Amino acid sequence: MRFDKKSRKIRVKKKKKKNARITASFWGYVVFAVVLLGIFYVLLYSAHKKGLRRTRQEKIQEDFDRICAGAVLHAQEHGTFPSTEQGIAALVKKVVKPSTPGGSSVSTGTLERMPLDPWRNPYAYRGSARADEITLISWGADGMQGGTGEAADVIRKGCRSTALPLR
Repeated sequence: MRFDKKSRKIRVKKKKKKNARITASFWGYVVFAVVLLGIFYVLLYSAHKKGLRRTRQEKIQEDFDRICAGAVLHAQEHGTFPSTEQGIAALVKKVVKPSTPGGSSVSTGTLERMPLDPWRNPYAYRGSARADEITLISWGADGMQGGTGEAADVIRKGCRSTALPLR
């Protein structure tokens, strides 16, 4: 306690809180950490989205390669490429049951199952008599013709090679 002569009052000296300085700096660090985590989240999320786009394109191209290889094998076995009406379904393995009891079953086709694009939509196929005139299409995320960004169509006209690897 102290007596102030000018104001003629007794003043009580307040003690400085040591914890006040620590508390303020602690909350400053907390805010800094939250902002930093937010920035990292945004950077990682955008990198992840770019990676997904890249892998979707890669999957589509790999599926196109498999379909082309199957079409080439189909042409070697049957003399023609599948027609537009037959589509990719002509390339999918089907087990043909024997006509006689005890006979062996035969599987036809080269693809294990009907391929779907990364958005779980079937690919479109436009057949032709020549490998360079076959058209394979993924309609994109919306599954409809046209679009931009994720909904953009991916089109391959013609099979690049008659010696494509099967996967």
